[in-house]
Amino acid sequence: MKRLLLVLMLLALASNGVEAKKPQSDTYNVVFIGNSITHGALHKEREKTAPPVFAAERIEKKLNVDVEMYNCGRSGATTVDFLPERNRDFKRVENAVEKCKASNNAPFVFSIMLGTNDSASVGPTGSPVSNADYKKNLLVMINRLREMCPDAIFVLQRPIWYSPNTYNGARYLVAGLNRMTDYITILVELANENSDIYLGDCDSYDLFKHEYKKLMFAEDGKAGTFYLHPNVEGAEELANNWAKAIMSAIRASRR
Repeated sequence: MKRLLLVLMLLALASNGVEAKKPQSDTYNVVFIGNSITHGALHKEREKTAPPVFAAERIEKKLNVDVEMYNCGRSGATTVDFLPERNRDFKRVENAVEKCKASNNAPFVFSIMLGTNDSASVGPTGSPVSNADYKKNLLVMINRLREMCPDAIFVLQRPIWYSPNTYNGARYLVAGLNRMTDYITILVELANENSDIYLGDCDSYDLFKHEYKKLMFAEDGKAGTFYLHPNVEGAEELANNWAKAIMSAIRASRR
């Protein structure tokens, strides 16, 4: 009788449209796509202190899972550089996916933070990148990853603040910062329009804007000392915010 009652209860739940949650995996493949900030530029031991390293450690600890992490960031990269047809930076992502698939059957999470170099007025590939092209480029990349990893989820991390006098090998300055700041509207649109795309960390922009002397390297540039890259302490703060966003997306995707 008890067994019959249990079956009837399950049927009732199903009829009311209540679905069981997807089980949590013991392992996640987390691939970080980005530029010099993701890469860990200026760090003496970036293999230990780049933001993806700290983020993976936090996810493992908080979710009690194993994380197979790949850092596909490259200094100077734009969304144009990561277009699959260019066969440049996207090749690094393809290699990471192949390695993961060869070692496990775990779900894929792609954490993407691009836009810093897209926003420059002169210098990086394709810059300055308009909002329309920024959105198109991200979707081209994501659509290819969907083909490779049909059940993957995508977490779009907002590009962090840089000082308005930033001018190194590329020219950013105020126009670039304004352009990059506006990219958030595109990230929100993509998250609202796609069930497998999640808006990631948006808190770090203001964090670095207000704490740049503490959390970023001071660099010599053509328009004076500028702030663009997180130092080790900044990388850890950024990673914590990335990890929160990734864990939130993972939980949401299991509902």
